[in-house]
Amino acid sequence: MESWGAETEVPCACGRRLQEAVGQAVRDGRLCWDAESRCPSCDGGGCLGFGYEDAPDWVRGPVLRQHGPVLVRLTGPAGAGRGAGLRVVRAAWPVTLPQAVDLVRRLAGEGLAGTPAEAAWLCGRLAGQGVPAETLPGAAGTAADWPWTLHA
Repeated sequence: MESWGAETEVPCACGRRLQEAVGQAVRDGRLCWDAESRCPSCDGGGCLGFGYEDAPDWVRGPVLRQHGPVLVRLTGPAGAGRGAGLRVVRAAWPVTLPQAVDLVRRLAGEGLAGTPAEAAWLCGRLAGQGVPAETLPGAAGTAADWPWTLHA
């Protein structure tokens, strides 16, 4: 299992700072997220949530700030794997055919940005269909929202 986490602090009911640990992982081929909190002053906190598919913004945001965006890009000859790439994209997100074509075009060009976990998950799905892809660090300010927020 691969995982990426981040820590943040928010006000606690006791007046101190509540420490939140959020993260995303690829577990058994599935993208998942979790979050928990703990206040070292009052021992408050607990599980804030967990789930599969797309993480909420309050989880994705800290992970992106901590680790930066990662680009997924198809490798190999131009056009190779685009049909299988379309199948992967259509199975991964509730997108129309034109949106799926646009996503595959982005994958074959500049790349599709996401969190490190999202990129690893997508590369795994592409590899499972025989579509070679790579991950690259995204530039600062690289948009990493769509299509990852479609399930949220």
